[in-house]
Amino acid sequence: MAKEFLSKKGVPYTTYDVTKDKEALEEMKKISGGALRVPVISVCNEVMVGFDRERLEQALRCLSQTTEI
Repeated sequence: MAKEFLSKKGVPYTTYDVTKDKEALEEMKKISGGALRVPVISVCNEVMVGFDRERLEQALRCLSQTTEI
């Protein structure tokens, strides 16, 4: 759902397969406070675990105000 949502919005994103990439898994756990659930979405210094459309909409608003993702 998150990928489709971001694609429809025209927001570029990078995906990592944490089941196959141990470094990506460790980074995910680090930035999410140890979460093992996906997706973990980081946008404008906010980290979200799971797909929450409203929260992601709000976080994406910062993209029009900054160049930092």
